[in-house]
Amino acid sequence: MASEQSAGEAPPRTTSFRLSKCHESSKRAMSMPQEKRGTYISRLIITLEECLAKLGVTPETHDDLLACLERMACLIHESMSVSSRNYHSVQHVFDVAEGVDADDPIAIIAALFHDCVYYHVDGGLSELQYDKLRGAVAFGHGQVTTHPGENGGAHMPIYEAHKTTPCADDALLCMVEKVFGYAKGQNVNHQNGLNEFLSTVIAVRELESILPMKRLAQIAICIEATIPFRSIDKETGKTCMEKLYDKVVSVNQDFALGLTETEIVQSVQRAADLGNSDVLNFGTKDVFWFLDNTWSLLPESNEGLRRHYLYTVQQFQFAVFKMYGFFCFLQPEVIFPYFQDIPAPEKIHERVTNASHNLQVGRKYVGAKLLSLSVLSAIAELTGGDAPISLFMGDLPSRHSSISAPVGQAGKEEKRKSITRSLEIQGIELEDSNSNLAEDHYDEDVYEVLAKGRRTETSFDVRQSPLAANFYRVLGDDELKSIFTDIKVHPMTPEVAWTFLKRLPRDIVRDVIKNVSHTAISRTDKILKLLHGLPVSS
Repeated sequence: MASEQSAGEAPPRTTSFRLSKCHESSKRAMSMPQEKRGTYISRLIITLEECLAKLGVTPETHDDLLACLERMACLIHESMSVSSRNYHSVQHVFDVAEGVDADDPIAIIAALFHDCVYYHVDGGLSELQYDKLRGAVAFGHGQVTTHPGENGGAHMPIYEAHKTTPCADDALLCMVEKVFGYAKGQNVNHQNGLNEFLSTVIAVRELESILPMKRLAQIAICIEATIPFRSIDKETGKTCMEKLYDKVVSVNQDFALGLTETEIVQSVQRAADLGNSDVLNFGTKDVFWFLDNTWSLLPESNEGLRRHYLYTVQQFQFAVFKMYGFFCFLQPEVIFPYFQDIPAPEKIHERVTNASHNLQVGRKYVGAKLLSLSVLSAIAELTGGDAPISLFMGDLPSRHSSISAPVGQAGKEEKRKSITRSLEIQGIELEDSNSNLAEDHYDEDVYEVLAKGRRTETSFDVRQSPLAANFYRVLGDDELKSIFTDIKVHPMTPEVAWTFLKRLPRDIVRDVIKNVSHTAISRTDKILKLLHGLPVSS
């Protein structure tokens, strides 16, 4: 199945991690009391061991089981611990596993493997992933295809189903392809399941010496259901889970899996359950937890924000612009998969209702953040172009201040002062907004989060957004939506910048310009000249 790397083949993403480094920790984990098995690798080993034991796989039936557990745990750990992962980290797989039946080993194993590959986020494959996927990955023109985009192009693999390796030579790979419904020669990318597919291939290849094809197929079925946000098929009128059922019926026949009709139904229901657990954040009743989690996703899809203190105004603005568009586009009805009353219809209804509310609040919150960042982006564009956000907002809390600061209370005070300086640059006193606004002009909860801050700190942004809070309170929901309907704030051009600034309340824009001029000292004169271009009154 495996083949040597061809000339010109896209190399794997380099890693320095080696499985042998896990061996000592894995042996310690297996000998520790349950309450002390706290490391991620140890938890992965123990969880895999417990799941496999429920499937009849024990050290008595497999002599090298400990080595297999170690290898799988370390692969999952490495895959989800790279610097590009923020939300989809190792903790995420345990969170997803907690959302399924604790007595269902297939679902839990699938949860552990389901996000191993995140190609467009991680920037490629690790050495371990690449080795495990040999024969299952093809790249355009032999290797890499570039898809131009607003970020200047992103390198993505093009996988052609049933083409790299004939089914006769690799029945396991062919089975996974058919579970995912890929036709012969079909191009596969991250929009139609590439990450989930490659994660599944890794999972079944890791487990093929331990579990029979029937169990491997059930794991593949589960991971397929984690492809998110799929609408009802316009041609067939079927949901993604109904289509998955049809594919499983076919795969069961083609590969002689021996699944009964009841087992097929249960396999798809299990998959729907896992698919729900993977997106449960959308269906929470705690909208502020939802906001924290979605905000933590930003660095994964926006590489610039991973450079915690060096990203530019327009990099941050573009990241929030994309999130705002996503919240406006996503329909809550397509978030939660279901099949034959699993999850229960009332549970799906509750989650859809919660998701609708969360997305509505998310649009308001992200819209306010986008508006304030667009003001800074417009100022930057009109005074010399994009630049680090610290030029305009002041220093954000950084590793430099934390290293030099005293430990303990004094260190906390230094961090607080750094945050305060950054907030002061935003320049608007919260008390100065119009006190005569109608009660339904804006959402009080959204305003509170903007003004007082999200619950959770992030490495790339301060929790409070007083500038966004004030714009939101003055403009309100309807005007905020109207502005983004009338003006596309990205990409920011001089024409867009002037149109945008002139649309906003002059007094607040004036105060922002004056405060930013004190911080961006290399542009002070240019920034103050912007005042002459603003309308006399709002």
